Amino acid sequence: MKSVTKKSCLVLVCVCVIFSFSYLQKRKNRTDEKMATIRVCQVVEHEALDAVVQGLKEVITQDSPCKVIVENCQGNGAMAAQILEKFANLPTDVCVTIGTLPSQVAYKIAKTGRLKVVFASVTNPTDIAPEIQNTNMTGVSNFVDLRPQLDLFLKLQPELKTLGMIYNTAEANSVYIVKAMEPLCKEKGLQLITQGISKISELWQAAEKILKTADAVFISNDNLVLSCMENLCALCAKRRVPVYVSDTDQVKKGCVAALGPNQVEIGRQTGFLVRRILKGEDINSIAIEYPSKTELVVNPAKAPFLIPHDIVEHADKVY
Repeated sequence: MKSVTKKSCLVLVCVCVIFSFSYLQKRKNRTDEKMATIRVCQVVEHEALDAVVQGLKEVITQDSPCKVIVENCQGNGAMAAQILEKFANLPTDVCVTIGTLPSQVAYKIAKTGRLKVVFASVTNPTDIAPEIQNTNMTGVSNFVDLRPQLDLFLKLQPELKTLGMIYNTAEANSVYIVKAMEPLCKEKGLQLITQGISKISELWQAAEKILKTADAVFISNDNLVLSCMENLCALCAKRRVPVYVSDTDQVKKGCVAALGPNQVEIGRQTGFLVRRILKGEDINSIAIEYPSKTELVVNPAKAPFLIPHDIVEHADKVY
């Protein structure tokens, strides 16, 4: 009798285990079916763009679990095309492109209806295409007004006469900034000197040329140069030439100041656009956005002059 009871209990336990496993598996499958897949193509890997991804993830995983898959095209157009074509052939609820290059490639796919694309950290959206309305694409630019930045440099350095810029000639965003700076510098009575490069190995020679005459160096949204900021800042520091940036995250690497958007916030702003699309809003009804605010970040220890007290006092962050 006891043996029969033990066998019955064992059978019952086995049935319960099997039922529980089956129930949990079905529940998991249902969850997986509902889970959105966000695929990200990032132009290059550096701190500023990684911060954009961080902000993006913070927002889109807030309400419900999402699969966020990030791939890096290493600044290579052919690789970007390969990655984005793969995204188009896989289950993808929304594709996020970080940087101008992958956004240009994604546009060609988005306008055919094969992907919904939200771009981030694109300085000049018209570099993607002259008109992206009704092409299944929207996004967040990282462009902020250049005038207040120049005003800041002049307040920090009243004797500033010559401003140098090093930029990657292959990055549309950088070319756009340099062109926009030319009339503004004339307006402010500044001489703008520029050095274009196409690869990292050319940076040091370009910096040496700039430093012969520049009173300060300004790096704005250039992914190639940003990837080597610590070395560039060290070189400029030896000549007692301050480095200004538009990317606030770079100040801690040796730059003197930045007035620009917080990159995590750019990512969060992008994430809110993605969430709107996931909730069913038509992507073609969502307007392109720009940074909602700028931050002032200063690093007095890296300045070859005394930063005015009121600037330090009003800074959002001081290193």
